[in-house]
Amino acid sequence: MHEGDHPIRIFRLGDQGLRRVLGELEATVMEVVWAGPGAVTIREVTERLSSSRQPLAFNTVMTVMNRLVAKGLLRRSGRKGSYTYRPAMDREAFLREVTRRVAAGLVQDFGSLAVSQFVDVLAEEAPDALAELERELRRRQVHDEAP
Repeated sequence: MHEGDHPIRIFRLGDQGLRRVLGELEATVMEVVWAGPGAVTIREVTERLSSSRQPLAFNTVMTVMNRLVAKGLLRRSGRKGSYTYRPAMDREAFLREVTRRVAAGLVQDFGSLAVSQFVDVLAEEAPDALAELERELRRRQVHDEAP
């Protein structure tokens, strides 16, 4: 995913984690790909998924992985019949990109109300993170005021 790409178009408030922005199977497949060392095949992903949940058909996993390629989240290499897949970015980079886009969208649409709600949520749910945010804001103010 690069600046200007928009593979994430939905945010499901009722879900958790990656399922908020990816479908359930897409999120599960991405977790398997991120967990694996190096490139993986569809068969390897199918086997890993089948060992940890209700088995999925090879064609189902292939469809999901091809969708993830189209969204820019997986990279495919090799030739037909022996493709391997790698994540286009690591999990941490993906989460940074998603949270940035969600936060930017909220601020663009709702302005100071979104910022105020964000501060309220931090105060309730993560007071240490709010204190860290205050320190970061002070640090930036000092940096911006320096000649």
